[in-house]
Amino acid sequence: MRAEVTASTLAVQSDLPVGHTLSRHDLSTVNVTVGPGVRFVQADRVQEVVGRRLRVPMVAGALLTEGNLGNPTYPHPGQALIGIAVKPGQYPPDIGPGDHVAVSTVSDATDSQRTAPVSVTAVVTKIDRPTEPQNPAVVTLLLSHAQARLVAAPAAQGLTTLMQVAP
Repeated sequence: MRAEVTASTLAVQSDLPVGHTLSRHDLSTVNVTVGPGVRFVQADRVQEVVGRRLRVPMVAGALLTEGNLGNPTYPHPGQALIGIAVKPGQYPPDIGPGDHVAVSTVSDATDSQRTAPVSVTAVVTKIDRPTEPQNPAVVTLLLSHAQARLVAAPAAQGLTTLMQVAP
């Protein structure tokens, strides 16, 4: 005996940031097998969903739930989003939303003023890749507020490197 059923549900077609207002072009219909208690937004409700905002960022292919919709509640208390411009060689070129990275900073001060390197862990929420290879990518990271304060100044000076790490 199986309690699973096949359902036609809505999924997002591309990476979407928190607060994004959904359009019909953002959504696709997928058939999935779900167990009892799983509550995805059914495909026949597409007109109800269009025009609503995302509470959280979503990655391409993610199935839409009611919990994803509404006024943004992201980042959560104690968390921060920070954008970091990184040049080729300062980040793995294949990172994307949901990846965990170590954010390492260095000091450009003279030896007498040099500060110890800082390394914190963050989650990539978005990446804007450059159209020209010599330009930096802008990577949006989710991390604790305290960690964001540690890396903000070095990041603004281009003194950060991202390394992909296991979650």
